[in-house]
Amino acid sequence: MPRILIVDDDHDLVQILTISLKSIGHELASANDPATGLDLARRFKPDLILLDYHMPGATGAHLFEAFRRNAATARTPILFMSGEAAPVQVLSEVADPGLSRFISKPVRMADLKRLIDEMLSGPA
Repeated sequence: MPRILIVDDDHDLVQILTISLKSIGHELASANDPATGLDLARRFKPDLILLDYHMPGATGAHLFEAFRRNAATARTPILFMSGEAAPVQVLSEVADPGLSRFISKPVRMADLKRLIDEMLSGPA
């Protein structure tokens, strides 16, 4: 069962994603702030991280760097989510070819599930 960590300050979105992704067989953990997300990632050891790009206290780029410095998440794929930032902006700030992707908010579940499947299956 793939383990997914959601780090997003939008409680409603986290709840919707958790219910939807659990229903298709993923094990979920979530955090609503950057510090809790980093701590939880060390303990949970996710196979994939869904990361909000704009949260109080840290940007997705800052969290990305922290995840990459941690042995437990150094090679964990990260799917950035944002309703404000553009994919080009986000992906240019995180030099991580092959391990990072982007999805716009509001998230369409079909697109999210497809991206998750692609990212968990690894490089083609």
